[in-house]
Amino acid sequence: MTNRIVIVGGGLAAARTIRAYRDAGGDAPLTMLSADTALPYNRPPLSKGFLRGEIEADGVFVEPDVAYGELDVDVELETTVTRVDTQRRSVTLAGGRDVDYGRLVLATGAIPRSLGVPGDQLEGVHTYRTLDDATAVRTAAESAGSAVVVGAGFIGMETAASLRLRGLDVTLVKPSDGLFASLRAPAVSRSLEQLYRDRGIEVLLGDSIQEFRGADGRLEGAVTKGGREIAAELAIVGVGVQPSTGYLAGSDVAMERGAVLVNQRFETNVPDVYAAGDVASFQDPVFGHRRLIQHWTNANHHGERLGRILAGEDAPYDLVAYFFSEVFGTKLGLLGDLDAGHDELIVRGSLEEGSVTVFYLQENRLVAALVSGGAAAAQSELTQLLRDRAVVDDRHALEDPDSPPGAGFRSATGVAG
Repeated sequence: MTNRIVIVGGGLAAARTIRAYRDAGGDAPLTMLSADTALPYNRPPLSKGFLRGEIEADGVFVEPDVAYGELDVDVELETTVTRVDTQRRSVTLAGGRDVDYGRLVLATGAIPRSLGVPGDQLEGVHTYRTLDDATAVRTAAESAGSAVVVGAGFIGMETAASLRLRGLDVTLVKPSDGLFASLRAPAVSRSLEQLYRDRGIEVLLGDSIQEFRGADGRLEGAVTKGGREIAAELAIVGVGVQPSTGYLAGSDVAMERGAVLVNQRFETNVPDVYAAGDVASFQDPVFGHRRLIQHWTNANHHGERLGRILAGEDAPYDLVAYFFSEVFGTKLGLLGDLDAGHDELIVRGSLEEGSVTVFYLQENRLVAALVSGGAAAAQSELTQLLRDRAVVDDRHALEDPDSPPGAGFRSATGVAG
């Protein structure tokens, strides 16, 4: 039986697993099977610096090309896995070839959801996930004069801002109210909406795309359900992603809502099968419940920890989750866990003032924090407070904009701030 570790997927989690495994002394043969056309790259720059033309493709890769040879990895790009057979310990590729494994890592990431409206296959309508997607949009933006962006999450907000900075007329369409509504901070959403309008982006909230229209197979515009006609030569659909796990259908690997279930050591229910990154629903020991996190920091941490575990180290998940974004020079960072809900929101400062901290409380306990501007300097202290499950100790200090970052909280080790 082979001792080869086969990694299905070619994104950040895969690259970090490989690097950490070798750095920790792992010496088993490694194979990475990736459906992508390029070696692993970082996705956050694709909607920011790369789309704006500030960096080129060679600035987004996780490792230089030569690293994979130095790490002794067999890399197969443009290779799609169609089936996993955990009884035979093998994976089947689209061409019918089988690859045997000793241990298997599932790190196939996520795929964008489509809008599913008439015209969404027109040339000029794009989802935005891969380097190929970003390259196509960047090229189109060189000659396009107008764009419509559907969705106001991370991809929608960031690409809309980047396209506007490139000089395009941009219309941003979102069915529900509030930009970055996933942040669940209405005051911040209102500030962002005003920022986008001030920068010349037309924001249509509470409306949705009914159809894309074009001629000769090429996009010319869109019509909303509210009857609004939007001229556009370019469209980006950013309405979320779902785990890329279709190849696991019929396997013994346990899943829930399309994600692979793993424990704190990234083990599935099947011996010697692991999952990491955007496909992995894991038990978060910091917040005490199962989570699926599809952001850069989580994939980075998952891969690093899994690589060490595969090499024999004890390196379970212990991250206080952190997400980040940047639009029009405004940086936003979200720490903690919004999935469990909160019953109180305290906002210190504002985006307009250049610094804001939003405290999310559940039964008087800090469960998440949003920081921007000068408040970002408090990230490490807030991270520790979240890890310690800090509770409010002095509400006046918590609400005072002149207070130190952690003032007003009491952690397990005493009074913070």
